[in-house]
Amino acid sequence: MPPNLFTIDADRPFLATLARGLVDRTAEDRLALTRITILLPTRRAVRSLREAFLRLTGEGDDPGAPLLLPRMRAVGDLD
Repeated sequence: MPPNLFTIDADRPFLATLARGLVDRTAEDRLALTRITILLPTRRAVRSLREAFLRLTGEGDDPGAPLLLPRMRAVGDLD
């Protein structure tokens, strides 16, 4: 399967929009989110995206619902 590329408008909050889009895209199959790899520029961006996913779990019909996160890697990370 070829990689999927999407764009986010410049006027939207990037990480919150990315997290919301991924959760909405994988709403049918919650395990699908775990098969996604997201490459981010820094470890700080990885932490911020995790926090964006956490904020999403506090919204909606089932606040605090557990969520399995995708793999998130910092491109510049040497580990």
